[in-house]
Amino acid sequence: MKTTLTPLDPADFIGPAPVSEPDPTLDDDTLTGPDADDLGAADTAGAAAGDDADGAADGDDADGSEITTERFIGPRVKLTVEVDAETFDADVDAAFRKLAREVRIPGFRPGRAPRRVLESHFGTDIGRAQALEEAVPRYYSEAVRDNRVDVVNQPELELTLDGSDGPVAFEATVEIRPVVTISGYESLQIEIPSPEPTDEEIDARIDETRQQFADITEVDRPAVQGDRVTIDIEGSVEGEPLPGLSAQDYLYEVGSGGIVPEVDEQLDGCEAGADLSFSAPHPVQPEMEIDFEITVNTVSELVLPELTDDWVDENTEHDSVSDLRDATARQLSFGRIMQANMVLRDEAQKQLAELVTGPVPDAMVNGAIADRMQELGSGLQQRNMTIEDWLEATGQEPASFITELRDDAERGARLDLALRAVAAAEALQADDDDIDGELERMAATDGRSAAQLREVMVDTDGLAHLTSAICKSKALQWAIEAATLIGPDGDTIERSALELPTAGDASTHGAPGTDTGADDTDTDSDGTDSDDTGDTP
Repeated sequence: MKTTLTPLDPADFIGPAPVSEPDPTLDDDTLTGPDADDLGAADTAGAAAGDDADGAADGDDADGSEITTERFIGPRVKLTVEVDAETFDADVDAAFRKLAREVRIPGFRPGRAPRRVLESHFGTDIGRAQALEEAVPRYYSEAVRDNRVDVVNQPELELTLDGSDGPVAFEATVEIRPVVTISGYESLQIEIPSPEPTDEEIDARIDETRQQFADITEVDRPAVQGDRVTIDIEGSVEGEPLPGLSAQDYLYEVGSGGIVPEVDEQLDGCEAGADLSFSAPHPVQPEMEIDFEITVNTVSELVLPELTDDWVDENTEHDSVSDLRDATARQLSFGRIMQANMVLRDEAQKQLAELVTGPVPDAMVNGAIADRMQELGSGLQQRNMTIEDWLEATGQEPASFITELRDDAERGARLDLALRAVAAAEALQADDDDIDGELERMAATDGRSAAQLREVMVDTDGLAHLTSAICKSKALQWAIEAATLIGPDGDTIERSALELPTAGDASTHGAPGTDTGADDTDTDSDGTDSDDTGDTP
């Protein structure tokens, strides 16, 4: 097979494409979710979702007419593919063998009729037509893979030789991923939360332990947040008592939000003996009003034990207040560092995506939408739910859901282009060790060996996508390491402050509010196959 590759546009081209029809109105089929095994359905859903997001974002004219939106396409290339007669004839043979299994020829068992007999019954054109239908997409895929064409859309195919005289030839015009350059990625300034806990946070965590040993003392004053009150409570709807909302001498913490917010608001400032009557929306069914009748019997406060070395030694696994504060600070630091690293990664991706200015090709956005729709549809399928059911359960409107979906997909597409630009500018590549390591990581959960996964990926072009994912992961890490980290107060945070403590340092042994067993915090490193990168096959 011979392939000639002809660029039709510059590699960085992103241009407008005319809209030949008004954006379609969202129909029921769009929101039923793509079948997990039907990529074509996913593509259709993605395109329809993209159309409707534009329509929802732009709105309609005052007279009700639809507003068409400008579409953008990326650079295109033309693949001229020539297949020799011998190769195509083998595919014609395969087509006739398939036909032999589907028809009955007198004198032959199913599947055993030779090609010449089938040709005498059905003619030669049927085998050639079947071979063209099945083999041309394969020829195209091989040409794309062999020439490393990074396609982002379906091709426009034109058959120039149909094999009637032996060889087959066709031209495929296809949109490819644009190559962009960005500036500023090497000097990102990212604000992150402080990785160090404040004294107030340490005090609050220690107080949680002290509260476990606190005394409850009745007081003669109005209730305040944190006080305990004993109440008689009765909740009803239209005169009918609500099950589970009637109790006598019920001990309740003011400000805990344990019932509905209005209960805390009414109790705050009340003294013993107060009678309260008020209504509040039902927490699950807001259209329903609950009528409350509450009598405050007592108001009590928590009296915490004095924080001394003796108390710490007796009630914790530490010897002194200083040791307890140090252990609590270490335990809190672990969570703060995890949070700061997550914010750093998310903000780096956001800022990198924003460096890609101007439009992005619709094919990339719609491809990302299709991926997200397919993932959502597959997940809902396992729960026997449709997307309509899910939207209703989550209280989302279809138009707003699709607008948000498209916005997220566009951010992913911009991030994809940005990360590829960083990888190219900094010559970041995926070597054999990187690929082998990722295959081993995938094999640990896939059930197949790394060698088997590699073989499958070679056949399906998955290895190219894995390589690009690794390069994008390296690009993101490069930008993160080059970034300046800014704290909430505008101070510079040293990168060493974001390093997780060792197992011994991070131990929460004896720290308040935690188990004293082994640390089970999952510190799984980031994989390379991330939706955030917007990788579109």
